[in-house]
Amino acid sequence: MFGKKDIEPTIRHMELFHEENLYLPTRTIYFGGNYYNEDEVDSVSIAQVIKNLHILEHKNPGEPIKLELNSCGGSWADGIALYDVIKSLQSPIIIVGLGKLWSMGSVILQAGDYRVLTKHSTVLIHDGSENYFGDPKSFEAWGEQSKITRKQSYEIYYEQMVKKNPKITIKQIEQMCSHDTILNAEKAVNVGLADELMETIQKNIQKENS
Repeated sequence: MFGKKDIEPTIRHMELFHEENLYLPTRTIYFGGNYYNEDEVDSVSIAQVIKNLHILEHKNPGEPIKLELNSCGGSWADGIALYDVIKSLQSPIIIVGLGKLWSMGSVILQAGDYRVLTKHSTVLIHDGSENYFGDPKSFEAWGEQSKITRKQSYEIYYEQMVKKNPKITIKQIEQMCSHDTILNAEKAVNVGLADELMETIQKNIQKENS
């Protein structure tokens, strides 16, 4: 029978998962909204994920970390900060895509060492949208910055997609991103935007156990 000291840590783990999107026993981080934030990529939501990554990296360096990702996208600057942090970690990062990996969410997905999609999830890639205000020179400056960030996103997609299709070009990816390109999970795996379907993994496990 569990005593109080056995139950309390489990309850605290559950509280952390609900409040901070961090479940220590399985080294799992959830990004898809909580009591305080929606699933949008912004400075607040990304700060929480980065902090949780550092906690798990420090606790057991080199042990895999699972990031469950369900995002409509959001800020490029904040999302690319998370991308860079994931790439810098010693621990392998398994990203499990749930529901929607749209816009900046699809870019973050590419940072994973292993990228898995659930059966009915979708991946959306595009050039994003811009919303500037201010003087004409500032418009010009942000226009130039937009060219830089778009090129960076094409290169991030290319780095993964070329492994699946060595003939793919940056120009083809740029064309795909010129409008909303929406791919179901199977198609996303086929073009190299993810590594495997969760359904396939589960079937393989069932075969091994049968």
